[in-house]
Amino acid sequence: MPQPRRPVTEAAAWTRLEMEADPGWRFQLSPPQIAELDAALAAVQARGLALPAVTREDFPLPSWAGLLAAIRAQLSTGRGLALLRGLPVERYTEEEARLAHWGIGTYLGEAVTQNAAAELIAGVYDRGQTYGGDVRAYQVRAELSMHCDNSDIVALFCLRQAKSGGETLLTSALSIYNRLLAEMPEALPLLEAGFPYDRKGEEGPGEPPISAPIPVFARASDGTVSARYARSYITRAEQRSGIPLPPAGKAALDAFDRIALDPALLLEFHLRPGEIQFANNYTVLHARRGFEDDPEPERRRLMLRLWLQNDSLRRVEDTQLRFGFTRFGNHGRTARELLAA
Repeated sequence: MPQPRRPVTEAAAWTRLEMEADPGWRFQLSPPQIAELDAALAAVQARGLALPAVTREDFPLPSWAGLLAAIRAQLSTGRGLALLRGLPVERYTEEEARLAHWGIGTYLGEAVTQNAAAELIAGVYDRGQTYGGDVRAYQVRAELSMHCDNSDIVALFCLRQAKSGGETLLTSALSIYNRLLAEMPEALPLLEAGFPYDRKGEEGPGEPPISAPIPVFARASDGTVSARYARSYITRAEQRSGIPLPPAGKAALDAFDRIALDPALLLEFHLRPGEIQFANNYTVLHARRGFEDDPEPERRRLMLRLWLQNDSLRRVEDTQLRFGFTRFGNHGRTARELLAA
């Protein structure tokens, strides 16, 4: 028999004011830590190692042990969010930045692929496309709605900012759950039942273009609440199938979206060059303001996105929430699986 729904009291159910007052999720690199990162990067380059062959053992960061432990704790039992500052991105080439991002990531999880092209690090920049249909969010400059990425952890490394706009937006999915429980409890069974997702043309051989229903919220046997949400994929599935959402289901999703943007919950800031934002995709939603780019290509907004799998991150027992969307096509393949293929 399912447990009764109760408010989430863990630290990851945060408000904007709580996050602004809490310095514990923000981390600054020291000069010795930067020197150690540079030495690890130089050693990998001297050996001619390239992604995805670089392992944690190839990228030693002994003086980072306490820092990395604190980041892992924030992602698993803390705010679900960590911001690392101070990477000397101004002196890195893009390839060096990718290697540095990868090396740091090996201490937090195992990289997984992000699209049908099996990219392990995706460049997030405007490709001049129009958002919608099968075009994915990381390829455009448009404003994006709140969503989770399709991995356990997402790590976004800022190399260059936009000329204007592009602010990061973050909300606790667990705080949304609490608000719905208090204000619209009839929405939660609908959100837990889930909605089909369109695969945006990236399904694998033999896979249908639309998934089985994927829950927005799922509860583990110990009461742990986790989320998975991307409204654009739900809307695209509705359009492709020609089957409209039931009115009650649409109302539940609309309420979710409305609460996600409530100023009391919404944390907004610019991710700056040299910063990496790590987020637990089961507890934190993210979005972005639209942006205007510089006309010079070398000055245009560029982020590097790394998706990490970490089985110890959170107790998630609903396999459809965890893997129903992440494992279609070439999504969710680990570096080891790619090397073995």
